[in-house]
Order: sequence, then structure tokens, then C-alpha cells
Amino acid sequence: MPAAIGVVLVLPAAFVVGQVLFWTAPEITSPLPWMRVFLLPEPDAFKLTRTFLYAGWALAALLGALLLAGRRTAPARVVRALQAGILAALLLPFAVMSLDVLRRAPLTLLLCLPTTGAALLCVHRMQLFRRMPGRLLLAGFAWGMVFGAGFGTVMITWFTRYAPGYLLDWQHPRDAIRTLYTLFALNAGIVAELGKAAGVAVLFLLFRRHIDGVVSGVVLGAAVGLGFNLTETVGFMSTIEHGQQSAQFWIRQVVALMAAHVAFTAVAGAGFGAARRLPELRDRLLVVGGGVLAAAGGHFATDSVMPQLGKVREELFDHDQTLGLLLGMPLITAVTSGPFVVLYVLVLRRGLKAQAAGLAEALRAEVASGTGAVTAPEADLLLAPRRRLLLELRVWRRDGTAGLRHLLRLHQAQLDLATQRWHRTGPGADSCIPDEGPLRERVLALKHLPAAPAGPALPTAQEALS
Repeated sequence: MPAAIGVVLVLPAAFVVGQVLFWTAPEITSPLPWMRVFLLPEPDAFKLTRTFLYAGWALAALLGALLLAGRRTAPARVVRALQAGILAALLLPFAVMSLDVLRRAPLTLLLCLPTTGAALLCVHRMQLFRRMPGRLLLAGFAWGMVFGAGFGTVMITWFTRYAPGYLLDWQHPRDAIRTLYTLFALNAGIVAELGKAAGVAVLFLLFRRHIDGVVSGVVLGAAVGLGFNLTETVGFMSTIEHGQQSAQFWIRQVVALMAAHVAFTAVAGAGFGAARRLPELRDRLLVVGGGVLAAAGGHFATDSVMPQLGKVREELFDHDQTLGLLLGMPLITAVTSGPFVVLYVLVLRRGLKAQAAGLAEALRAEVASGTGAVTAPEADLLLAPRRRLLLELRVWRRDGTAGLRHLLRLHQAQLDLATQRWHRTGPGADSCIPDEGPLRERVLALKHLPAAPAGPALPTAQEALS
């Protein structure tokens, strides 16, 4: 929990930087009409966010003082409660602007839920072997939808308020506007990916036992990206591009649904997943930083290139705007975020191969132990996703949803057992992996078998020498 709080502190620190830059920015005094866009009043949701942030910081400081005062005498549950309170006080204010976007367009939100839900199910099914709990995947999705999108919106709002004062040049206004929009894309790429990566980091630190490699990292990152994309889609359809709802839905909920934000954050998540198996802290930080930097760079490049490619699309399909939308937008998406889609798919494929190899070794060892938790035919089945799917369909037709749920629980428990054994015997990043005994007992209970007897006790030193 302390490490998660340290990650979350980056978000208020970024807010403070924006506040300071706004206070020190030169005042815009130009009488030109088009300058009014930079002189608009603060949105009400942004004002409320600022108020809640100041109150949250005060509450977090108070809880931190209580935690320091009672860190030696307070019960563990009280310490955890205080830490959770600090985490909530720092995070919840960033939910204001994203929830305001969703609140203003409930019908648009409902329209986007089916496509986003189908994509989230596909992301869940990417895990061909051991799967993270569904609630963890939903937590990542909720982070992207609420906190990731809220933090990104807050920081983009800050940029639009302080950047013109620094960047606009009245002697060369055209060049100044180009610089402003380029840096706007850079700022959006950095803050959006920072907010999403913070969610992956927090969930990784709090639920690390469920994240066993790059597969888990890619899936968790993709879930966060889907949540962010949902809120952004609702915002564009209801406010930013109000007259182009159908086009925005096609672009963001169909063409780029598994690209763009999903691809960028999946690459960042792969870095966290890879760090799970690295023993050196320096290597972990390097891999995680590389993933986040790649995600931010991809986001910036996409936002920078997209307007120019949009002009090319208009020239190529000037005779038919519908064809330009249906065919031109997929081409633009393939050029901008296509390489990142290919990258996270290749990383996912490589991770699945490594996972299959590690699980095969662990399952063979479990079969050889003779406990009955996993038999040789079951080990072969667990390593064959297609066969498992066919078996699940047959069981569903024969025994209904109750039988299918029992089979899924059994397979998941066996894969959890094998994964825990793999982590304990492999060169993982964790120095202390708990024993897999409770997981084995759960498998045996699901199979209605008696618990495996404890192994023979090791002889004492005196007995060994006698």
C-alpha cells in the first residue's frame, strides 16, 4: 500500500506544476476575436476538482499524521484503513471531470457500452491459460474510465489555460499556433498515458500475486485503455464533436476500439508484466519506464500526425465523404497506432508461449507428486485452450450453467496452483512466494477428493548424524 500511495502522489504533483505554471504565465491581452478561445472561464467541474483536491490533500495529511503517530501500536487493520483513506483522498477528486462528462450524456454512454463490453470480454479471453480475477480487470477498466480520464482532462485543461501566455508570439502568430498545437499533442500524450500507467502501477502493486508476466500486464493495460476510451468517446460525441456523433462512434468505438488508447496502455502494461519476472530493481524500472515512454510517444505521434493525414484523406475522398470515413479512417488508424497494435500482439504471443512453457513444467511436477490435484490427462487439457473451450461447450450443453461454472472454477484453480508452483521454483522477482498448499486443497475440494497427506517429515540433525 505505501508504494501505491507513492505512485498516486505523482498525480497531485503534476497538478501542482500546472497550478504554478498558470500563476506565473504572462497575461493574454490581445484584442483579436480568435483569442477568446484562450480566455474562456474555467469549467465548473474544473473548479470543483480544485476545491476537492485541496480538501483531499488536507485530509491525506491528517490521516498521514495519524498513521505516523500510531505506526508502532495501531492494529494492522487500522493501518490498512488509514492507508486506504489516504489513497482515496488523493484519487477521488480526479473523478469529478470524468463523471461530469458521463453524467451529461447518459444515452451516449449506454450506446457505447455494448461495443466496449464486447472488447473487454475479448481482452479477458486473451488470457488463454491462467486468468486474472474478473474484478481486477473491471478495476482496471474503472480506473481508466474515471481516474485516468479525469486526470487527463484536468491536466489538459491546465495546459489550455497557461500555455498560450508562454507560447503565443504576436510577431509570428502562425508559427506560434503551430507550436502551441504541437505541444498540446505532446502534453496530451504525456498526461493521458501517465494517468493510465498510474492505474496499472497501483493495481500491480496491490494485486501482484495475480500478475504473473507480460500477458497479465498487456491485459490489464488494455482494460485501462478501454475505460479511458469510453469516457473520451462520450466526451467527443456529446460535447467536443457534437455534430458528428455517428462519425465519432465509428472512429472510436469500432475502428480504433482495440487500437489507439488500448494499444498504448497495453504496451505500458507489458512493461509492468515483464518487470514481474526480473530480479534486479534497476532492470524493473528500466522496463517499466520504457513501456510508459513508448506509450506516451505513440500517443503524441498519433495526435501530431492525425491532422495531416486527415487532410490527405479529404483530398483522396473529396468526392465521397462517406467512403472517406468508412475506408479512410481505418487506413489512418493503421498508419498511426497500427504499429503499436502489432507490438502488443507480438508481446502477448511471446508471453503466452513463455507462460505455456512454465506451466507445462509446473504441471508435470504436480502430476509426479501424486497428490491427485492434477492428473496427466488434465495437464494435457489445461495446456490446450481449444480443447478446454470445446469441453466447456459440451459441459454447458449437458449440465447447464452450474456445471460450466464448476468446470471453470476447477480449471482456474488448477492453473492457479501450477502458476504458484512455477513462481516458487522459477527465478521470479519475488524473493518470498507462499506455499501452494492451500491452492492444492482447494483443487481437491472442487474434485471432491480428500486432502493430500502431508509429506514425510525431514529428519532432525541429530537423527541424520546417528
